[in-house]
Amino acid sequence: MKKKRILSFLTLVALLFSFLFSGCFDSNAAKNSAEIYCSLIFKSDAQNIQQIGLSDSDKDNLIKDYQSKIKDRLKQNLIFMGYLASDDQLNSVCDGYKEALSKITYETKQISKSGDEAQVEISTTNFDVKKIDEQAATDALNETDTMEFSSTDEENNKFNEIYLNKLAEGLKNAEISSDKSSNTFKFKKVNKYWVPDDSANFGYKLIRLATDEENTDLNIDEESISPEESAKLFWNLVINQDSSSIEKIGYSKAFGERLIKNKNKEYFKYLKNEFNKAGISLSDEQIQGIINALLSSIKKTSANFEVASKTDNLAKVKVSSTSINLNSIATKTENNIKNQISSGKITSKQQALDSCISLITDEINNAQLGSSNNENTFSFTKIADIWIPSNVNNYVENITDMSIK
Repeated sequence: MKKKRILSFLTLVALLFSFLFSGCFDSNAAKNSAEIYCSLIFKSDAQNIQQIGLSDSDKDNLIKDYQSKIKDRLKQNLIFMGYLASDDQLNSVCDGYKEALSKITYETKQISKSGDEAQVEISTTNFDVKKIDEQAATDALNETDTMEFSSTDEENNKFNEIYLNKLAEGLKNAEISSDKSSNTFKFKKVNKYWVPDDSANFGYKLIRLATDEENTDLNIDEESISPEESAKLFWNLVINQDSSSIEKIGYSKAFGERLIKNKNKEYFKYLKNEFNKAGISLSDEQIQGIINALLSSIKKTSANFEVASKTDNLAKVKVSSTSINLNSIATKTENNIKNQISSGKITSKQQALDSCISLITDEINNAQLGSSNNENTFSFTKIADIWIPSNVNNYVENITDMSIK
């Protein structure tokens, strides 16, 4: 009986201590929990995870989850550029990301507490992940511009290799800003542990805070740009040669201008190759004149964008556009040249060629909008908080075709 009484007393004492340390003297318990979470996410320090009720498997899942988010963002950038990456390449970049995060310093401050609820302000230094990513892509474009390739695939693979290496290197050498960003998080007491009230978004928001993201309070399932906005952004970039909205998907206007320049170089190489295959020798100035006329002409078109269907990560966007009617230009130009030859105004092959180029350029510049609209439906994928075309190259090619009849 005495033994039972002693055990009962010891149990009571244990409960008393549990009560004291989980209630009466835990005025900063939520703050302490926040520090442990920050240490785990930024420093990969799992030393005190038991104090927040996490097991080793919980820790592994948490780290795996945020690494998955890193890979998702990287995949978004690669899809945007029209490339893919192997798991090994993605892991290399994730290691760089992890090293950059380890340099982050943070402060926690419990700003309120009421019963089993508390608010903790977390402030972190940060690094500009968008700037690092953009620089890596710019460096890759600069280097591949000076190389000769036997095929597009070879060029793409080389760009991919340089871009990912530069990105991993840039992250490892990330400069941490001394300026701090802050956000306030709600914590709640579950059993004896203080945990984030919104555990699904807590780590995601911390990463956004530390990587200088806009709208640091954005949730995982929210979007910073809708499918139809994304469709319009790419239309403006490709058809209107306008990069002013590209910042909505994390790139600077200057980088958008670089993408436009690269696309125009592709047009030039393609058109020059087609003329060469046809045995027609044109100057670079003449070829560029045709391209400039075409690009200027399709800017007259307009488009509407409508979401046809949408799930959590996949959407269908219907694009309806006007188009420039170029069907009759070739025939009209041919007839005009024949008439000039018949009338004696053109007396040599070179004169005919020069006149043909001049007429085609003028006709393209003066082309009118067609009487009917073109429609097509495209798939868009949500990666992180941004919707982008599931196949960027396919979208770009098709909207270009839609603008020309």
